[in-house]
Amino acid sequence: MGIIIKYLIEGFEWFDKINGNSYHTIRITDLNKNEVIYKSDNIVYGYGNQYEHTAYKKLIGLGLVKKEDEYNHELNHKRFIFRKQDNMLKRDILNI
Repeated sequence: MGIIIKYLIEGFEWFDKINGNSYHTIRITDLNKNEVIYKSDNIVYGYGNQYEHTAYKKLIGLGLVKKEDEYNHELNHKRFIFRKQDNMLKRDILNI
């Protein structure tokens, strides 16, 4: 299979108490190069593991992963590390 590029996918979640909705931003780091390759510049609606799907779509858009591999759990277990921070302030998830 060759060298697998590992990515650290970080999700940062904020809960809007006034409207009752959760939002997130993401940061993606290429661990082979120890380099951040993407940081959100806007907030996206979603909670739980939705940040993982947002990150995967971004990686597809950057041409770094294939859409058809999104649910290949064996492969994704080898190449992704997921980390999430909940209960953040809105200003903090915008400045990751």
